[in-house]
Amino acid sequence: MDTRLTIKEFLRVFDCIRASGDRLDDRYVLDEVYAWHDYDGYTCWLSYKDVTVTLMFHGTLKIEHGKPSNYSAFISHCLAMITTKPIH
Repeated sequence: MDTRLTIKEFLRVFDCIRASGDRLDDRYVLDEVYAWHDYDGYTCWLSYKDVTVTLMFHGTLKIEHGKPSNYSAFISHCLAMITTKPIH
């Protein structure tokens, strides 16, 4: 697993998508990365193609993906967001 992003960085990506992305029903999307959360906000998800990151209460993290190339592209999108997009 890639260790360039910690749960803190994934939460920054989530925040960036919610602040700058477009709302589509119960999800937000920015640069092909989707973000959504459960009704109480204790569990959040990020997804891109076949990649899903689950951010859970108490700082636990679960990453699921199929193609390694999709995971690599997802990480690149995330890194670009947290370095180029301001957080409100």
